[in-house]
Amino acid sequence: MATDRTESKIPMYVLTQEQINQIAAVAGEEAVKRFRAEQVKSDKKRAREENKVKKTKKMLSSYRRIKATLSDEAEFTEEEQIELRWKFIQDLMGSVRETVSRSERTIKDEEKRRQEDLYCIYRIEKATEMYREECEKSGSEEAKRRYRELSMMYLEEKQYSVQEISEVENVSDKTVYKDLGIACGIVAVYLLGI
Repeated sequence: MATDRTESKIPMYVLTQEQINQIAAVAGEEAVKRFRAEQVKSDKKRAREENKVKKTKKMLSSYRRIKATLSDEAEFTEEEQIELRWKFIQDLMGSVRETVSRSERTIKDEEKRRQEDLYCIYRIEKATEMYREECEKSGSEEAKRRYRELSMMYLEEKQYSVQEISEVENVSDKTVYKDLGIACGIVAVYLLGI
C-alpha cells in the first residue's frame, strides 16, 4: 500500500524567481490581450445597437414624409402612366423607340420606389403597433407614456416638438429625450430585428 501512495504523488518542480517572473509576464500579457479582445467585441456590439437606434429614429422621422408622398393606391393609375409617358415623348431628343424605353424605365423605377416606400410604411406601422400592444399589456404608466411620446414625435399627423411633448405629458425635456431613446431602442428590435 505504501507504494500506491508514492506512485500517485504529483512530481514537484522547483522554479527560480526568474522563471516565476517569466510565467507571470506571459500570463499577464495573455490576460491583457484577451481583455482587449473582449473590450473590442463589446464596443462593436454597443456600436451596432446604437446604429440600430439611429436607423430606427431616421426611419420614424421619414414616416410622415413618405406617407404624405404616397397615395392610397399601390400602383400608378393608367392616367398617371400615360401622363408620364407623354412627358418623355415630348422631349424627342433621340429616337422615338429610345424615348419610349426611357419612359418605360422611368415608370418602372417610380413604381419600384413607390413599392419600397409602401413596404417601409408597413414595417414602421407594424413595429410601432407591436410596441403599443407591448406597452398596454405591461400595465406600466411609464411604458404607456413612452409610446404616447413616440407617437407624438414621429407618428401622429401633427408633429410635436420635445417641449410640447414635455408639456402634454407633464415631464421634463430630458425625460422626453430619455423616453424616446428607450422607445426607439425597443421599436428597433421590432423593426430591424435583434
